[in-house]
Formats: sequence, C-alpha cells, structure tokens
Amino acid sequence: MSTPLLHHELARAARALWLAEATPPGTPVTEAALAARLSVSRTPLRAALRLLEQAGITARHGRAMVVADPTRDLPEDTARDPAETLATEIVRAHAEGALQGPLREADLMRQLDQPRGVVSRALGRLEKLGVVARNPAQGWHFAPGLTSAEDCAAAQRFRLVLEPAALLEPGYRLDPGFARAMRASHEAVLARPWHDRHAMGFFEMNAAFHTGLAAGSGNRFFVDAVEAQNRLRALRNTDWRFGAERAHASCREHLRVLDALESGNPPRAAALLVEHLVSAGP
Repeated sequence: MSTPLLHHELARAARALWLAEATPPGTPVTEAALAARLSVSRTPLRAALRLLEQAGITARHGRAMVVADPTRDLPEDTARDPAETLATEIVRAHAEGALQGPLREADLMRQLDQPRGVVSRALGRLEKLGVVARNPAQGWHFAPGLTSAEDCAAAQRFRLVLEPAALLEPGYRLDPGFARAMRASHEAVLARPWHDRHAMGFFEMNAAFHTGLAAGSGNRFFVDAVEAQNRLRALRNTDWRFGAERAHASCREHLRVLDALESGNPPRAAALLVEHLVSAGP
C-alpha cells in the first residue's frame, strides 16, 4: 500500500525547514509546533514524521523525537505530487508553443489526460508562483513572458544584483549552525557517487543554501525575494537533470562562499557568489 502523497510532501517540507534554519541535531521535534509551522493537522504530520524517522532524519530518544540529521536524503521512492509534475508539463508545453491561453480545466483534463483534482492543484501551484492568473469570467491565462528565454535571463540578472547585495548588508552575520549544516550536506554530496535520484534533494539543499545566505543579512525583504526566486527555479528545473559535474562544481562554489564568510570577508564572498551564479546560469 502506497504512502499518501501528503505525507511525502510534509516530510520534504519539514526536512527543508530544518535545513534552511540550520536546526542542530538533538533539537526536540514537537508535533504541535511543527504542525503549526507547516499549517497542517497533527494526523498527517505524524505519518510524515515516521517517514523522516525511517530515513534517519529524525530519531527517538525515549518517547521524545529529535532532529537527527536533516542533511540525509529521503527515500528514493518518496513520491512527488502528480500536480507538481503536471504544473511543469503545463509550463513546458506553453514555452514550446503547444499550449496557449485561455486555459480551461476541462480542456486540460482532456488534452493532458489528468483528473480534475490534479489539474486544479497544478493550476493553483502555478497561480501561487505567478505563472497563471484567473480570468474575470472563467478559465486562466498565462502571465506574459514568464516562461520565455528573455524572462529567464531577466530573472538571472535580478539574482546577480539581489543575492550578493544581501551579503553586503550592514551587520551581516552568517548563522554558525547553518554554516555547519550546509558544509556537512555539501561535503556529503561530494563524497558519494552521483545518481539522478539525488537531484531533487540536491536542489532542496541548494535552495536552502541561498535562502540561508540571505537570512544572514537580517533583512526579510532579501529573504522573501530569494525564496520567490527559489520557487521559480524549482518550477523550471523539475526535470532535476543536473549531472554529477555541475552538482559537484556547485557544491565547491558554495563551500568557497562559506569559507569567505566564515573568514570575515563578505566582499570576497559576494564576488564568489557572483561567479557562482554566472556559472550556474538561468
């Protein structure tokens, strides 16, 4: 019997939260508090915590649960919501000119051979990202240019301005726990043979890294903007085809940024971050 998608989704969300906040091993996990953070009830969260425990991300100390190692991967068979996959298919089809607005759920159900619930959730995900919007009467439309090559390049230029600037904010302070967790997770990627099944976890680690760097600025506007870019990058990269060479190069570039920050040289870290963003591409 397969595990409900919600449980997998909540397990991924909890792991990403602990990575982003550099939660140290041994931190107690309280069901009520985590359920509030993730805006869910405790019943599905309890099942998600079992998945995390099976993966070694959490552990039992007596009757209490604690964070063990959030840098560990979730099981390879951790399912993805079909709505997430469908959202990517919709964007790809639009970018290739095969799908134009207005979008109607009934048409998408027939054209993409998907049930109404999956189509509705996919459109809701795209709406949150600003990719589509509801029409006043019925149906949906695409935001102009959002999936074009020009828009991807514009987003890349924005990141080149945004993310290095966060490191130069007055009083910038890198969280030591975050730095330790990121260093450990990046070194783990470098130490093991690369498989395509690692790509989703790699992207989650990558997104947590960029968010954590921005958080060191103490400026929530930087953090909000970086998180918005992460969401758009996730949508564009849902094929998760990084490859070993690019994944390992990205890890080494991230570690050099950490080295510069930990040595008290934010300007050097900002310059290295620029180099990393240029090499990573849109």
